Amino acid sequence: MKKVRAAGLVLALLSGSAMAQGVGVYGVAGTGGLGLGINLPVGPAFGLRGELAQLTTSDTYTEDQITYKGDLKLRGNGVFADFRPFLGTFRLVAGATFTGSSAALQAQTTDGTVTIDGQTFSATGNSLLATIKYPNTMPYLGVGWGHGRFNQPGWTFGLDLGVSIGKPKVTLTGSGGLLAQPGASAAIAAEERKVQDDLDSAKVLPVIKVSVGYNF
Repeated sequence: MKKVRAAGLVLALLSGSAMAQGVGVYGVAGTGGLGLGINLPVGPAFGLRGELAQLTTSDTYTEDQITYKGDLKLRGNGVFADFRPFLGTFRLVAGATFTGSSAALQAQTTDGTVTIDGQTFSATGNSLLATIKYPNTMPYLGVGWGHGRFNQPGWTFGLDLGVSIGKPKVTLTGSGGLLAQPGASAAIAAEERKVQDDLDSAKVLPVIKVSVGYNF
């Protein structure tokens, strides 16, 4: 929550200081969800931006022969600095994203059982829960095109490709009925390590987003 407030404060400061210089506002859609942003060109080669974006979606995922179903909470809040090396539409981007994306998932049972780390246990629909959470603050690096330039009012279009740097944390939690079965606790711990090892290989979170806005 503090990170969201900080991002909101940055947006407010950007908009307040930019009115005399030509602030841009835009809508954004991408891997971080849907939201709004503020663009402040501070010179022909440099600019600052702040974004607040989010989206919650439900889906089904399979990991190590376990099918999970649940909600994925996308978060694209962040602050960014743009550098235009050729004074054109192409941008090099650095910044940080806040309140990382997360997922809350429930393992799906088959005929009243669930297989964990190769072992089969009796289970109900909420016997095994998985949570995945990215760090609250992640450095961001990327490239982009568009977003309007210094002293050029009008409609703007933007495309950004980049990565947020950081690894997610996985937690598997079993219900009391599942944990009471012999070997279940050890199987859940082993399964958690497997999933964490798989996700540790992905040290970055890809980011793709498009935007449409107006520079005043």
